[in-house]
Amino acid sequence: SMSHVEGGDGVIMPTLMTPPLAQWDRLLKGSFDILVGALILALISPILIATAIAIKLDTPGPILFRQLRSGQFGRKFAIYKFRSLKAEKADAEADKLVSAQDDRVTRVGKYLRKLQLDEFPQFWNVLVGDMSIVGPRPSPDNENQFCPAWREIRLSVRPGITGNWQVKRTRAEGKDFQEWIQ
Repeated sequence: SMSHVEGGDGVIMPTLMTPPLAQWDRLLKGSFDILVGALILALISPILIATAIAIKLDTPGPILFRQLRSGQFGRKFAIYKFRSLKAEKADAEADKLVSAQDDRVTRVGKYLRKLQLDEFPQFWNVLVGDMSIVGPRPSPDNENQFCPAWREIRLSVRPGITGNWQVKRTRAEGKDFQEWIQ
């Protein structure tokens, strides 16, 4: 549950009174993630192979793109994606957001990003326990769009491949935080 504490300047800050999930619920969710993640990986393996071949034929460079993110409790982990940018212009530090007309995006990358196929390798992150299937997206460390209290709440749960705001195809800006972390 969440309560609010008034700061010294009259600022209302959310504080966590209890963990977002009880121990049994965390175990159940973790088991669900591993079982469903393994099943999904098995089912999409032909898509993974076809995508890897398309990337390799389209441009030189690695098939996968690796980027460090902050996970639960701020623990660093490597998130994996299919490479959708030209290898020499890949942005491992996430310094520049990719725009719709970005010239760094490859021909195959345009389709990967549009269909969100570039995210499929993250099911590996689910199997090794770095991510959950549903949870707040793990943002790059240089992203300062959240106040420290929100970032702390966000890092109290395992990040996910998809979250509520992605399912609804909206952005988190201006949305209620509680809805965003679901």
